[in-house]
Amino acid sequence: MDPCLREVANYFLAQKDALSVDPTLIDARLLPHVFILDVERDAAVRLRIRLIGTALDHIFQRPLIGHHLEEFIHGPRGDVVIATFHDCAQTKEPLWMRQIVQLKGKLPRFVEGVAVYLEPDRIYGGLAIGELYNSRVESGFERTALR
Repeated sequence: MDPCLREVANYFLAQKDALSVDPTLIDARLLPHVFILDVERDAAVRLRIRLIGTALDHIFQRPLIGHHLEEFIHGPRGDVVIATFHDCAQTKEPLWMRQIVQLKGKLPRFVEGVAVYLEPDRIYGGLAIGELYNSRVESGFERTALR
């Protein structure tokens, strides 16, 4: 796991609920990678982006606050990524995930993330995004419980 994501995860795992979260206690170098999702439970679960760090806004090249996660996650494994976030919202179990995408003529890209559910109905976490310097890495998705 990316060391920055481990620090983000450790902070959120130590909180008892959303009211315990104090952004001033998060190392400033981590804040650009942090996100907060509101869990909306109408007919189906939807995840509204409450906050997203500047590094993530830069990567996605558009402002995402107020939009639903389901609106912009796409690609060959987008449905699995969304289902993983939904699982976190439903089971309230913290998780780690990583997706690797091989783009034609480019180095593989990865998106690695942690997600921690905190009452009342929010998911806190972090994302790290970058290129892998090994062109032999295959596309894929993996997830595991976060401890």
